[in-house]
Amino acid sequence: MLLGASSLLLSITLCAGLAPKGPWDAFNYAPASKLVRPVSVRSTHGSVVRAQRLVKDASAKATFTGNSSYVVLDWGKEVGGILSLTINDATPASQFSLSFTESPQFINPDRSDDSCHSTAAGDGDGVQSFRAPLTKGLLTQTIGQQRGGFRFLTIVSNSADPLTISNISLAITFMPHWDDLRAYPGYFFAPDPGFHDVDFLTKLWYAGAYTVQTNTIDAHEARLQPCPAAGGWANDASGGPVEGPILVDGAQRDRVFSVDYTIDSYFASDYTAPTTVPTDALLFRLIPEQKKRDAGGAA
Repeated sequence: MLLGASSLLLSITLCAGLAPKGPWDAFNYAPASKLVRPVSVRSTHGSVVRAQRLVKDASAKATFTGNSSYVVLDWGKEVGGILSLTINDATPASQFSLSFTESPQFINPDRSDDSCHSTAAGDGDGVQSFRAPLTKGLLTQTIGQQRGGFRFLTIVSNSADPLTISNISLAITFMPHWDDLRAYPGYFFAPDPGFHDVDFLTKLWYAGAYTVQTNTIDAHEARLQPCPAAGGWANDASGGPVEGPILVDGAQRDRVFSVDYTIDSYFASDYTAPTTVPTDALLFRLIPEQKKRDAGGAA
């Protein structure tokens, strides 16, 4: 059976500094660095030479040698931000594209899952294309090109000419006001020997905490509305008349102010974890920004 509320609260420690280290740290989804790399190759198609090297060494290279050849990279968890890769070698005709998805169900070399363009099939966003001629060296997405939330990245050669790449990484843009994503001020640990998964409640708590983190973005990196034409997306719009981070409905699809909470119109997240607010994991507090402005406080 599930533990009672009183038992759960005994497992929560809140302090002015950081939470103590303990077995609960194993359930923290937040990465140790805001620069992350793919952890595995899920699949390849066509001719991609040395694809496995892309996840073993930042300097190791993989070469595409056929039109429509592609590799699917798995980041191991939901991430979001600005993607970079190095173009080591290319001909004047080499070109490629990127598609993104949160779920393996929507892995597709020709389109991404819904972020801006909704379809019945859930795959309305198309791809990001990098046309010939390519420039050798480091290629980095713009802020607008960033993908707010994804787990799987598909890199597709759109030419029969060879293309060699390396050094694939992602600069996480969510939680812009935190350098250390794992620096929680509180923790939660509630093993339940009577349930089929003894750590279910602890996993649920940390999943909720990480979800709030991925949904906390810079106020100038919201979704552009209306969406760009031809299945594209742009995540460099204003999220409202505020500065600093804002809490949005979803990292990937709903990068607009949250409408799922029955509190005032504008919110920010300050992560001071008061025990009186029933938010995710008692770790986060939502501040009605409109009330602060009405009272003469800083936005």
